[in-house]
Amino acid sequence: MSWGYRITRVVTPAASMALVSLDAAKAALGIDAGDTSQDAALTAQIESVSLAICNWCDRIFVVQTYRDQLRGASGSYGEPLVTRQYPIVVDSGGEPLVDVAEDGGAVDAAMIEVFPEQGAVYRLDASMLPSAWGAALIVVDYTAGFETIPEPVQGACLEWLTARHNAIGHDPALRSETIPDVITQVYGSSDSTSSATAMPAGARDLLGPYRIWTV
Repeated sequence: MSWGYRITRVVTPAASMALVSLDAAKAALGIDAGDTSQDAALTAQIESVSLAICNWCDRIFVVQTYRDQLRGASGSYGEPLVTRQYPIVVDSGGEPLVDVAEDGGAVDAAMIEVFPEQGAVYRLDASMLPSAWGAALIVVDYTAGFETIPEPVQGACLEWLTARHNAIGHDPALRSETIPDVITQVYGSSDSTSSATAMPAGARDLLGPYRIWTV
């Protein structure tokens, strides 16, 4: 499906972008659950790593409400309109939380079908057969995100968080240190700081299936 341009706005933002809980982070780092001395710093690290993961994956994992506005949209018969964020959340009755308007007029919910996991919204004609999207302006209001963050994503967040936490207080340029006759130190290049806090390869592997590749 093609369009002139798309504008996506957050209508109802999440209170936090955190992909893991503070308790889960403490458990991964070996910090006693009752120890609150590092809570503020850990919370900030969780938010920082979570946002970095969202940026790398080009998607938001937590649930938010969005509005996609497409100008000059057109597609072939049976081709879906794909929302910028997904999966689309479904209500307690199994209905996807999506409302669509074409050129200012609401599209009857009976005339669309939704594949929530892929954010795919299909247009139907009066005979309930696949139709084509095409309008000067299409507006899609929807709620998207994971109500429970997938375990691989949580695992990646904890792995990266652990790496960053362990790097605190260490000279990032120090690559090795020998004690015996009294000490030998080997320092790395100037990019050692970024290397010490960069996303671990294991976390990248876990996140691969969740990354949105934009062509």
